[in-house]
Amino acid sequence: MAPVRDPRVALTLLTGFVYQTGHFISYTYFTVVFDRVLHHNTLLIGALLVLWGTSGMVANLIAGRLSDTIGNRKVIFGGLIVLTLVMASLPLASTNIWTTAIAVAIWGGVAWGLLAPQQHRLVAVAAHTAPVVLGLNTSGTYLGVTAAGVIGALGIQIVGAHYLGYIGAAFMLLAIVLAELATLRINAANRVPLTADPASA
Repeated sequence: MAPVRDPRVALTLLTGFVYQTGHFISYTYFTVVFDRVLHHNTLLIGALLVLWGTSGMVANLIAGRLSDTIGNRKVIFGGLIVLTLVMASLPLASTNIWTTAIAVAIWGGVAWGLLAPQQHRLVAVAAHTAPVVLGLNTSGTYLGVTAAGVIGALGIQIVGAHYLGYIGAAFMLLAIVLAELATLRINAANRVPLTADPASA
């Protein structure tokens, strides 16, 4: 747990945990969130889940390359903005099969596409403990999935399954704040060598 003492690592890990929690709130209760278009049709459920996963696989490859070319901050920030909008749109998108399919494709792509820039950021700030921080990041994902199940169950009781997307969007907004705080810490650390007095070296 020593790397977590670095606020850059801690904030990045928290970003991953919060955004995974946010989007898995709806995913955990997928068939209930989209019951207005699924109608217990197992073939349709399977097709949408395949679409979700396939989009994620493709987006992961693209996001990794983007992180190398334009930097992980832009990919993370942009991805979280898109994911916020998608989560907030689910209550309306889930009323029609075509809007559902579009939302699910974007959702799966962005949610899993964020993994690569998150890992890119962790390795960049903690290269000497990369295996440890990447392991913690994976643990954060599983913790997020677990927390999402509990929060989603409570959300169904409070706002109803069709509106879980709003709760997820709130988590995305928190993830954006955490990601930007991590960016500030990273930028501050990167500026230290540039502002240091050469005579003191």
